[in-house]
Amino acid sequence: MEQVHIQQQDGNSNLWWVSSPSGDDVAYITHLGNSYFVWATEPAPTDIVGKRFDTVDAALAQAVKSVLHHC
Repeated sequence: MEQVHIQQQDGNSNLWWVSSPSGDDVAYITHLGNSYFVWATEPAPTDIVGKRFDTVDAALAQAVKSVLHHC
């Protein structure tokens, strides 16, 4: 798997930024209620829109699969 970086937003424990190996922010993960959601910062396939994930790790895996591989 590509080397990606995930960093929790300062001051917001419900938001993580996902960065590509080049350092560009390509997605973010939000924690709403009991679910995690992935949102792309660039146009990306819609297979992640509205999909719920049980963990931040599962959301990150989907971000890598759906967003990074289509950048």
